Amino acid sequence: MRKRTDEQKLDCIKRAISNAQEHMRANDPRSVYSQYVRYALHEVSDLNFYTSIEAKGLKRKEVIHEHVVPHGLLLEKLLSLNSLTNENIMAVLQKYYVICKITKEEDKRLNSAGFRSKMPEGWTDNDSVFARYEKVGILIDNGQE
Repeated sequence: MRKRTDEQKLDCIKRAISNAQEHMRANDPRSVYSQYVRYALHEVSDLNFYTSIEAKGLKRKEVIHEHVVPHGLLLEKLLSLNSLTNENIMAVLQKYYVICKITKEEDKRLNSAGFRSKMPEGWTDNDSVFARYEKVGILIDNGQE
């Protein structure tokens, strides 16, 4: 199987966003289009990939690959783009599409603190994307994987 180029990956994401925007304008339920965008984004899941200190060296079955910025917020940022250029899409992805390998215990801490799918109260775009992690004491390894 031939690997997709970065441009082909972005074209796929662009189509998914455009399609989702049409569904949004038609007042379709979010569930109709959310997964399509999620699947398209999987193509670039290694763009901003981090590992928590506690998850370092653990096997895949022992960890969770978690969205540092909840998928719903990322989706909102992508769907609010007026111009679907590669540059605009990449700017959103580079800032908000961050995946982190964390332990199952760290995931439980996020969930029990109420951060399963939302950022901390008062969080703004100028704050750290790792704000949820900082609130529950998840430390991130400085080097990306």
